[in-house]
Amino acid sequence: MDTHNMTSSQHLTLHFSNSAEEAPRIARRVEYFLHDHQIPDTIINKLLLCVDELITNIIAHAYTDKEEHAVLLECRLSDSAVELELRDDGVQFDPTTQTRPNTQLTLENRDIGGLGIHLVMTLMDKVEYQREGDFNVLKITKILD
Repeated sequence: MDTHNMTSSQHLTLHFSNSAEEAPRIARRVEYFLHDHQIPDTIINKLLLCVDELITNIIAHAYTDKEEHAVLLECRLSDSAVELELRDDGVQFDPTTQTRPNTQLTLENRDIGGLGIHLVMTLMDKVEYQREGDFNVLKITKILD
């Protein structure tokens, strides 16, 4: 699926498919957009880690079939924050309700998985999920210092 985009001065919209090749390309588009708007590198790096994690999770876990599905990413800027919204039609999954991993345990004693979601919840100032019809809608927000 081709990546379609729309940009306005404060808004980027990207449509892409649920294939592994898409994640780095989408992250680069978000990075360029944020750099073009003079967002500080420290914030860009945190957002890119989260974008990569969330897109990878959608690609790996959201779909029970092997069909191509469309995923939407929107990036909105305001004077005080960057908000990213991901929308997919995969299996319902609310990352905000997941049990946080015990990071005090050794790797041998820790359950596999969950660290990516923990990373997103830790790095972002706000993480919101809702199910809209057949769509997972996840919004992450980073406040601009």
